[in-house]
Amino acid sequence: MTDERPQVIVVVGPTAVGKTETVLQLATALTAEIINADSMQVYRYMDIGTAKPTATERALVPHHLLDLVDPNEDFDAYRYQDLGRAAVAEVWRSRRTALVVGGTGLYVKALVHGLFPGAPRSAEIRARLRSEAEAMGAIHLFRRLAAVDPTTAGRIDRRDLVRIIRALEVWECSGRPISAWQREHGFREHPFRVLKIGLSVPRPELYARIDDRVERMMAQGLQEEVAWLLKRGYGPELKSMQSVGYRHLMRYLTGRTSLAEAVATMKRDTRHYAKRQMTWFGRDPEIRWIHPGERDRITRLALAFLEDPEGQKGEDPLRGCDKTVDNAP
Repeated sequence: MTDERPQVIVVVGPTAVGKTETVLQLATALTAEIINADSMQVYRYMDIGTAKPTATERALVPHHLLDLVDPNEDFDAYRYQDLGRAAVAEVWRSRRTALVVGGTGLYVKALVHGLFPGAPRSAEIRARLRSEAEAMGAIHLFRRLAAVDPTTAGRIDRRDLVRIIRALEVWECSGRPISAWQREHGFREHPFRVLKIGLSVPRPELYARIDDRVERMMAQGLQEEVAWLLKRGYGPELKSMQSVGYRHLMRYLTGRTSLAEAVATMKRDTRHYAKRQMTWFGRDPEIRWIHPGERDRITRLALAFLEDPEGQKGEDPLRGCDKTVDNAP
């Protein structure tokens, strides 16, 4: 029987590794359209600090799932799953290749394997937990989560209030950790035929790229972008504004740190974020790890997949790859 499922190529990797440049070249070679899988690039007005593709880059290749919501609007993996699958279907109907790119592992997982639908919800519990966070801080809730569900606490950032509250909501509603619900679901959906390519570079090279990116963001006007957002009422309590770069510049703009310290901690926290990304992606045995400089090899691998989706088993997925960033301090 012919497999009629859409073919999807996914390109992942840590921040600053070179995903944008790589996929632009790959999209041209494949006649593909790019589907964003970065949780910050869905927000309008947040362009420099999220390294969002420029207008020129978007003009080269059609892009999907950018600029979907304002910074004060809720957006989660469930919504991304629905919109992402609709985008894949649209691209597939146009007889083009869907090229998913981003560093948000949960969004990629939601798109290609689905999220578990059955865990209970309670608006009342969510509201109470939000009030507790406002009164005592996100760390207070994170410590409670670590006590009842250490598995989930070990996977998420202690500042990710949305995911912390969701995990505690499930625990309070059901008496079971959200990690148990996830294990039962097993992310067993397979709506697409998928090739996963991971971009990886040696740790010193990645850290140099991160430092260079932060300096370029500052030169491009990140400070002014954050000031513009603050002026329009997008404050530090928002999930979007707690992300790397934005929270650092807010501290400077509100007089709580120097500019030099804000930039230095932004670089440090970006390195830590890259480590968490590589830890997440490192758990996925389906990812083929390749240095972003090997663009011809990446293109050959993608073309071979499109011609024969089942014929990709023989390639060495780790050749030339240094994943030591997983254990970076």
